[in-house]
Amino acid sequence: MNRDHTKSGTLDESRIVVGKPLPFAIYTADGKLLLAEGRMVESERLREMILRSGHRTGSSSGGGSDAQEAARTRAAREQAARAEEELVARESPLERLQKDYANGDARYLSISMAKSETDKALPVQLMGVHSQSIIVTAPVHSDGSLVPILAGQAWICRTFQMTSAFRFTAVAMKVAFEPFPHVYLKLKKEVEHRRVRGAPRAKVALKGELVAPQAMPCFVADLSTSGARLAIDTGLALTKGGPAKLNATLEVLGAQYPMALEATIVNVLGPSDARHPECAFYGLKFAPLSERDGLILHGYVGDHLVSEFHALWQMLRLASRFEE
Repeated sequence: MNRDHTKSGTLDESRIVVGKPLPFAIYTADGKLLLAEGRMVESERLREMILRSGHRTGSSSGGGSDAQEAARTRAAREQAARAEEELVARESPLERLQKDYANGDARYLSISMAKSETDKALPVQLMGVHSQSIIVTAPVHSDGSLVPILAGQAWICRTFQMTSAFRFTAVAMKVAFEPFPHVYLKLKKEVEHRRVRGAPRAKVALKGELVAPQAMPCFVADLSTSGARLAIDTGLALTKGGPAKLNATLEVLGAQYPMALEATIVNVLGPSDARHPECAFYGLKFAPLSERDGLILHGYVGDHLVSEFHALWQMLRLASRFEE
C-alpha cells in the first residue's frame, strides 16, 4: 500500500480533494488511524476535519505479533468509525439531505399518492423496483408524522415527466420502517398519460441560497425554466405568496454560471421526504427570465432529463407486465 510520508508530518492539502478517494491513510498525532487510504472525501466538512485532526500520513507503529497488529487495526477502525459518527452528528439537517441526494441517486422520481380523487395528494419518492413492486418513501403529513397505510389499500398515484402527467392506481403490499419508512406498491396495468406542462422539469441536486427576505441556505431538488422545488431547515418557515430570490451557480458544458432568479413562493409542501423530517420543501415560480437566464436554465435542465426519464421508463415498463 502506498504511504505518503513527509518529514514534518504535515498533510499534503492539495491531494485531499472533495469527491475523490484519499491517496494515503490519515493518522492522528499519536499514530492512530483516522481515515483509511481510499476513503472517499464526501464533503468539504470532512476535508476540514481531516486537515484539522490529521497530523501526518503513514503508520508510526513498530513491529509486533500478528495478534497485536490485528488489535491495532481493529482499534484504528473503531476510532475511524467514531470520528465519522461525530462528523455526521455535527451536520445540519440540510447538509444531511444534500449528502443523501448527492451521494445516492439524486434523481429519484417524485410521485404523489392520494386515497381518492378528493383527498389531498401526498408527495413521495421512487426509491427502486423490486419483483412486481415499486418502492417509495412513506408519505407524511405536513407536521412530519407518517400517514397510516394498510396492506391491500388502493392509492391513486401521479407523477410528472418532462412535460407530461402520468396517472395510475397502485395497491399497498407492505410497509417497512428500516432503514427509513417506505412502502411497497403493486401497480395496476393501466397508465393514463397527458401533456400538462410547457417547460420540462428535471431532478437536480443543487446547493443554493434563498433570500425570503433574509438569506438562508437551501437545496434545490428539481428545477425548470418556470420554477423550482427546494428545501430549507424546518425552523425557517416561509409564507405562501411571498417574494423570494434564488441564488445558485449552474454548470453547463463545463462552464459555471452564477444565477440570481427572482421568484414567488407558490407551494408550501412541508417535510415531505420521510427520510428527512427536519427539512421543509417549498415550490417557487420564477419571474420572467432574461434571454441569458432562460438559455442557461434550458441547458442545465436538459442535462438532467435523460437519467430521470430512465427511472420512469423502468417503472412503466414493469407496470406493463403486470397481470390484472
